[in-house]
Amino acid sequence: MEERRRILETHLIHHIRFPYVSHHRLKEFLTRNDLDHELVAKLLIETLLCAEPKHKRFPERAYRYRRVKVVRFDRPHPQCIVYFDLRREECAELFPSGRISSQRFQLGGQGFFLSAHCYWDQQGSFHSFGLSVGTTKDSTSDGSTINYEFAARSGPSGDFLSRCRGSFTSTPGTTKGCRNLLGLPWTSFISDDIIFFIDDALHLRVELTIRQPSPPQ
Repeated sequence: MEERRRILETHLIHHIRFPYVSHHRLKEFLTRNDLDHELVAKLLIETLLCAEPKHKRFPERAYRYRRVKVVRFDRPHPQCIVYFDLRREECAELFPSGRISSQRFQLGGQGFFLSAHCYWDQQGSFHSFGLSVGTTKDSTSDGSTINYEFAARSGPSGDFLSRCRGSFTSTPGTTKGCRNLLGLPWTSFISDDIIFFIDDALHLRVELTIRQPSPPQ
């Protein structure tokens, strides 16, 4: 057993490709008697949390779940203000058909998410930056109305300026938004002198308000 452990720890364990090992197998490594548990734990942490694989088998998808900052109000109606920031390089990676979605957030007992995407306008023959808000599939369909307003910070004042607004009836899996949020073709949007990138980041704000249907008379 000692000889087996020595061979495993000195010659073989460093050749194991931990990023491609299943969750079940990783648990087995941590419970094996012929391996030092501290050594295995150290290698797992270094490999999975700290080090990026040098060779990727598959290209990275332009689809991620981004964190958002949410400020909620209960009165007079359920309302929230969501701040959704994207770096310039993240926006550039959306071209020509990529998408970045936010983590889901709650308002009035319903689940929502934001989605930024690169949209192809067939009539105008150009790409543009779009933004949408969606309800999760487990949301309720209670007939309430969702009012939304999209805004973007712009220089030199850095104030948020309203770019799009609308409303829709609460239904699970619904997505609504604006296909050309900033009113620009993609090439102008992503250029270096664009006023919407402040400190090399695009700052978006979304306001949502839930209005319940009026009770029958």
